[in-house]
Amino acid sequence: GYLSALHVEDIKPNQYDPRISKTISQNGTCKIVDDTGCDLTFWYGYEDEYPENDSDDENDDYYYEDDEDDDGTLVVWTSNIDKVCPPLEDKDVAEACSKKTTCMDCSRSPGCGWCSSPHLEMKSRCSSIKENEKMCPTERREEKFNSVPTIIKESKEQTSRWSKAQLHPQQVELAMNVGDIQYLDFTYLFISSGTSLTHDLPENVDLKIFSSCGGDNLLTEISRCSGIFNGVTVKFYARFHLKSCPEKSSDWEKSYKLTLSQGDVLDIDLKMFCSCSCDKFSTDGICRNDKKTFLDINPCAEKNSCSECLQDSACNWCSDSKFSYFDGSPLPRCNNDNFFTSDLCNGNGKVDPPRALTGSEDCSTCNHTCSGGICEEHKQDLLDLNMCVSQLTCGDCMKEDGCAWCPQTDGAPRCNLVSKWIVGNEKRNDPNKHECQEDLYVDRSTISTDKIEFLQNSDYIYEDSPMPDMTDNTVEITMKEGQSYNLELLLKINLDHRNFEEHQKFDEVKLMMKSRDEKSLSYVKLKYDYVCKGRKCTNDDIVKNLDELSFSASIELTECPDRG
Repeated sequence: GYLSALHVEDIKPNQYDPRISKTISQNGTCKIVDDTGCDLTFWYGYEDEYPENDSDDENDDYYYEDDEDDDGTLVVWTSNIDKVCPPLEDKDVAEACSKKTTCMDCSRSPGCGWCSSPHLEMKSRCSSIKENEKMCPTERREEKFNSVPTIIKESKEQTSRWSKAQLHPQQVELAMNVGDIQYLDFTYLFISSGTSLTHDLPENVDLKIFSSCGGDNLLTEISRCSGIFNGVTVKFYARFHLKSCPEKSSDWEKSYKLTLSQGDVLDIDLKMFCSCSCDKFSTDGICRNDKKTFLDINPCAEKNSCSECLQDSACNWCSDSKFSYFDGSPLPRCNNDNFFTSDLCNGNGKVDPPRALTGSEDCSTCNHTCSGGICEEHKQDLLDLNMCVSQLTCGDCMKEDGCAWCPQTDGAPRCNLVSKWIVGNEKRNDPNKHECQEDLYVDRSTISTDKIEFLQNSDYIYEDSPMPDMTDNTVEITMKEGQSYNLELLLKINLDHRNFEEHQKFDEVKLMMKSRDEKSLSYVKLKYDYVCKGRKCTNDDIVKNLDELSFSASIELTECPDRG
């Protein structure tokens, strides 16, 4: 009941008001402190019968919790007026933030924001988020994450039409700042009578799981539920708190597992905001109060080849073709041993001998070779954000956006931006362009840009339903690995033919991928947002009130199957 309490400020004229109801009994109050330190007061009581009133508002019964015992129906309400929060002066926050001298330290401080604008003279670039919004241009604010858990995969592949996924969802993505607290709801269908929950999250992430374990008790922190009847679905609430950033930058984006003892696993893709976009070679943003640049604190990055790089014992070289910043932009391959970008190199691609190379040594020797990887770079490619030149095969080249592959060149990289190739009768006097001596391979992926109306049949497709034949609901998609494609999907609401409940909320209608080839689903990632009446859906949107429900979807081929 506490999770769906009625806010008295939202009560409309002629709408049921529990404060004046004459049929509520066993009234009481409950006080809690939320994660922000605010005191919240809730009132509750048991309604003997559903109230009769003249309101046409479909939300009238939304705040009732059905109770099959003789006490009646539980009703819970609260008021914003009675929410008491500790005083927090913005000037105190700004003063604490102003002591942070780098963007990295600033970004890891709750309530702080950094301004990287080179056009502003500032004693301290770290201030409160509120103050930063006032003085810093929008495009120069180092924006932190601002999101809630995103469901990547709702259900697992079914091995037969009779199999049923017990755990929902199966995979989520969390994007968190230091100090953030995020909640994730998940459900589990019990077949065995009990289950234990474990996880492999690092120490800097605090996870607490709450549930009533299917009973009538209040939510409590649990690590196990037992004595559950077969076929009962239990709801769990996971609370994630990011306390700090890991020391190694390679751990700032990583996948973890929440495991149930029956073997079901919830995959958690965790992104932590631990560095700033101004901390890159290809930017003029200021990342430190002393205005030191990327090259000032990482001087190894000036070197252009593996052999040149390793002549300095303080430097290491990354030959891995996948080496990049978190946003996918290229990084200098030569880095100081103690600089955070060093840790972003795959271990097998990192060339870091115990001593500096002598004048007669280079990166072609077997003890410290870059063979099979990238051995040199051109800084202009970094400035152009050109990841194409790092791709060593035609397959990898086709995965990158805007790249084209040439089987035979005049010494230029075989993979490059489409704009870097001479096409047709184009003049050959541009030194920045190269001629392909054979046919050029370019991206041929396609996807419809139209809004696609789907599911024309008159029934749901349930999780355990067989795949139907619906030729009218077919759209051809040609995808390449690692690229996200956007789709607009439209569900027409027809209550005469669909089993929507009276007050069913929009987010209870879920997209789920199905395939006759179950294994193929493991290669595809689906994300989506709900759109109601041309805008993002809100908690007030009930399916019954909608003529149609739209899904703004993103689909990605995470890897290519082994077979064609």
